[in-house]
Amino acid sequence: MHAGKHILIVEDDPIIADLYQRKFIADHFIVELAGDGATAIESLKSRRPDIILLDLLLPQVNGIEVLKFVRATPGLQTLPVVVFTNSYLGDMVQSAWKAGANKCLTKAICTPRQVVGVVCATLAETAPTAPTGAVASPPEIVVLQSPPVVSPVPVADPAQEAAFDTEMRRQFVTSSPQMLVDVRQRLQAVVKSEADAAYLRWLEERAQLLQEMYRTLHSLTGKAGVAGLRQVAQFSSALEAFLRELHQAPQNANSSSLRTFAHAVDLLARLMEVEGRTEQDSSSVPLALIVDDEVFSRRSIISGLEKAGIAYVSLENPLEALEMLQRQRFDLVILDIDMPEMDGFTLCQKLRQVPDYVRTPVVFVTGMNDFQARARSSLAGGNDIIAKPFLPIELAIKSLTHMYKARLLPPEKGRAAVTP
Repeated sequence: MHAGKHILIVEDDPIIADLYQRKFIADHFIVELAGDGATAIESLKSRRPDIILLDLLLPQVNGIEVLKFVRATPGLQTLPVVVFTNSYLGDMVQSAWKAGANKCLTKAICTPRQVVGVVCATLAETAPTAPTGAVASPPEIVVLQSPPVVSPVPVADPAQEAAFDTEMRRQFVTSSPQMLVDVRQRLQAVVKSEADAAYLRWLEERAQLLQEMYRTLHSLTGKAGVAGLRQVAQFSSALEAFLRELHQAPQNANSSSLRTFAHAVDLLARLMEVEGRTEQDSSSVPLALIVDDEVFSRRSIISGLEKAGIAYVSLENPLEALEMLQRQRFDLVILDIDMPEMDGFTLCQKLRQVPDYVRTPVVFVTGMNDFQARARSSLAGGNDIIAKPFLPIELAIKSLTHMYKARLLPPEKGRAAVTP
């Protein structure tokens, strides 16, 4: 059905591009690679592929500009485009929809087989059926926040498919530790750098280090996704988002945010070690419960969780939240402290009496940041306390760190229940 179809893959990471080239060739596609947006546009001027697999974050000319060129060029306007990018790029993904993307896939949760399946399904959906001269309907826009469900794609050699997956995992496990070494070295350089009289130069040097760390984690996210290590890919993607914001505002790379990042990198190394040696399914999306009676605060928390790929339920009433906790299993609970009817400390104490929530991470988000509030949060069974105002993405990183630490704990070492 798709044998001999021409796909243009636009991806600036040469290793990831090569992996997908090999994958699509094995599925009988004719593959062309473009390492940046400008190269992709030049290629499209001379030859029309059957479909484009397009990353959004590209050097110089980004994926949005490539999409706009496609939709504005006669002969290319109906060309199907599958966007394949990071989960935290909400604004860019929205722009991709408006520019005419057919599908949007998230790197952290899609295996190569699923990507091939979506590409094949998109080709089938967009195959011309209307009579000559008829106006085609606009393409359906689908955003995938969980692994895509697609019809099975025929595999010529299942053994070859299994060997490909095994080789991708082996390559990732072999190469990824050095990538984290590079990130840690640059992080140390950021920590050691001090502002001097040349403040603007200091900010520029710090921004450059953050950008280099970001590019390394961007590559690591893609490789983890290809290897099928979804927890690693999701966590690395969230760290990308964190670094991207710090790069845009390097003055926010303070001791608190850098400490949060350092702890997260340590956990990422542990996740890579554990997930890299197991074949078990780790595709479940983390679910958080937010309990805060302030609308603005809830919106800030939600924006951070969305960038980190964390699903959530948001409530303003603590009594309603306590009832919800009895019905639904959450991986994380984020609590305000000062709330009507029941404060956050009391809610946390009651939560710890529920067997399923003995060791579930609880993070307090509050305007109270004195020693007494921190002591009470610990006594109530909380894992962390974050003062308002906060960087939403830093809150999300802390949340993911606590969640994955809890997942790595053996059952016998879980937190003992706290009695009020």
